[in-house]
Amino acid sequence: MATPPIDSRAVDAAVASLQERLAEGDPADAALQDHCRAVLSALRASYRVNPAAFSREAIEVLREIGELLHETAGDR
Repeated sequence: MATPPIDSRAVDAAVASLQERLAEGDPADAALQDHCRAVLSALRASYRVNPAAFSREAIEVLREIGELLHETAGDR
């Protein structure tokens, strides 16, 4: 993700894409984890710029994804 999303539509699309990618892959896969961490990092940057673009639902999903990545990091 080259440019962090800064509006709610872009945030929602990035969150949905991340969810989909995780659902289709193996959360323990190192490449998938690296991709997800990069997307989460970009989304954090976006949040710092425009927190209003993030719905409560998007934040909750991102927290769940972060927890999942944290839990599976030991499997690497």
